[in-house]
Amino acid sequence: MTQIASRALPSDARRASRPHRSRPFGVLFRKHSPAVLRHVILLVAVVLFFGPFLWMLLTSFKSSEEALAFPPTFLPRQWELSNYTDIFTVAPFGLYFFNSTVVAIATTAGQIVTSLAAGFAFSRLKFPGKNIVFVVLLAALLVPFEVVFTPLITLLSSLHWLNSYQGLIVPNIPSILGTFLFRQFFTSFPSEIEDASRVDGAGVWRRMWSVVTPMATPMIGSFAVLSFVYNWNNFFFQFLVASRTEFFTVSVGLTQLQSANASQSFNLLMAGSTLAILPVFIVFIIFQKQIVSAMAGGLR
Repeated sequence: MTQIASRALPSDARRASRPHRSRPFGVLFRKHSPAVLRHVILLVAVVLFFGPFLWMLLTSFKSSEEALAFPPTFLPRQWELSNYTDIFTVAPFGLYFFNSTVVAIATTAGQIVTSLAAGFAFSRLKFPGKNIVFVVLLAALLVPFEVVFTPLITLLSSLHWLNSYQGLIVPNIPSILGTFLFRQFFTSFPSEIEDASRVDGAGVWRRMWSVVTPMATPMIGSFAVLSFVYNWNNFFFQFLVASRTEFFTVSVGLTQLQSANASQSFNLLMAGSTLAILPVFIVFIIFQKQIVSAMAGGLR
């Protein structure tokens, strides 16, 4: 009778009457192991990438003796806030920041304008040898800078552009990577809008600046961040061109400070390095929406 009565019950009632059985540990591990593994990998990545920056930041608040003490301390015993003011008295870091800002902004603006125009030409215009020239440009990306810096410095010396702003800016304005990125972006750009402007009588320059460029805002923002970061940290080229203090950039100035008295001002070196990262961080905060839009597809 009990079995007949239990069979007569609805299925939901039978499941509710059964005793609850806990899932084995193996089943739970197999179910949640991908999420646990992802979190472990992310935590390790955070430690690897953010750990050196945190160590640099904390060291910038230590005294010179504590910064080189062994065993090292994690948190400063006494927070030396004066390190961020002393760095401007030990070396002319105000001038270094001004030079880096001028060089990075001017070079970034030049790279955006030239790369956008070149990318539009390679994607929309028809001229003899277009594909050959584009392949040659891509092949030039494989040539390291160490191969060409000797003739480049010789050329700048003959033009009397060493220790000058034009020597720090003009050679870096042409960007093969920027040309490639904008060319790929404009290739995927729908041609119907451009065709409508062509019917209305718009020329090549009008179509590029008034029609295509406003639609390329996400790509412009993303490339601006990449270009600014590269030109702000372009130590090797700036070190070769600038040999006088009035044209030193932040990266060159930090190197000079390190070579002069690193054992006595290691904490000041960390303070200067922390300040050198701030402009890059600010630029990323400003253009983060454009970066996300470009990664998501740009036109959507």
